[in-house]
Amino acid sequence: MKNYLKEAMLLLELPEDGIEAFLKEWDEIKDTKIGEVILEGYEKYKSDDSYNPRNNLDPISDACREVGRSHYPADALYLFMLTAPLKERYKKLGILSEDIYLDSIMDIKWKLLKTHNMDGIWGTSFGHWSAGFFIPRTFGIGRLQFELHHLGMNYAGHGFDLTPDTVVINTHIPASGPLLPELCIDSFKRAHEFFRDKFPSGISIFMIESWLMFLKQREFLPSKSNIIKFMDLFEQMATYECDPGSRDEMWRIFGKDAGLPAEQLPRDTGLRRAYADWIQKGGNVGGGYGILFFDGEKIIK
Repeated sequence: MKNYLKEAMLLLELPEDGIEAFLKEWDEIKDTKIGEVILEGYEKYKSDDSYNPRNNLDPISDACREVGRSHYPADALYLFMLTAPLKERYKKLGILSEDIYLDSIMDIKWKLLKTHNMDGIWGTSFGHWSAGFFIPRTFGIGRLQFELHHLGMNYAGHGFDLTPDTVVINTHIPASGPLLPELCIDSFKRAHEFFRDKFPSGISIFMIESWLMFLKQREFLPSKSNIIKFMDLFEQMATYECDPGSRDEMWRIFGKDAGLPAEQLPRDTGLRRAYADWIQKGGNVGGGYGILFFDGEKIIK
């Protein structure tokens, strides 16, 4: 199993110190109840296509809590084990794209790096989220990630009269690099093809709910910023502001420093500087909802 785990981590291109830390963790827990619970979940996932991998995360957490260990490394080890049987699930579902498989499992890496930055530990604090890629219900397709979802609100436009129960493609943005518009459009194009059976009209409907869609960003981010360009891909359905003083979602920008006083927030990038200045001036943070229609080649405006 140790070699199997190492192969999975190499596939994910994890940093060498991370690989060493996880292998050491496995040596320490493999013969304990924690290791037993991890392996039980792995065997269930491998042998039962209906098994939801999220069902094993609470038992892993409980086993870790009993001996005073963080469950973050154990959750990551469990997810590493699922990478090979996920490929078999994909085959049974007729998903043969190696790119989609790799883009999907890479979510583990992005969340490991985020956890390491936030908590200083090699592991994942996003186990329940990442497990969604192994059900599988969420898919990495190029720069973005997607899952089928209900719209959750009414919308009329582009010849559509949509209700809260309308099935759409929900869009997620991993922290995997620059949010270049051309990469996003490529993802929409590939997702349109992937989910085309769900949209007999030939027009795919994408939605998003994210801090990236906060309308007031136009007041303090430059128009040429990739975030503004990303916002412009969507039609804004709604925007919201958090309570004054809230730092909701700001960990995505400032990491472990998100709770610092405004004047102490890091300003080492243009985005951090713009947000820190906005917050220091008394501006609230927030988010928004957007919708996008895609015909297979382009966004319908």
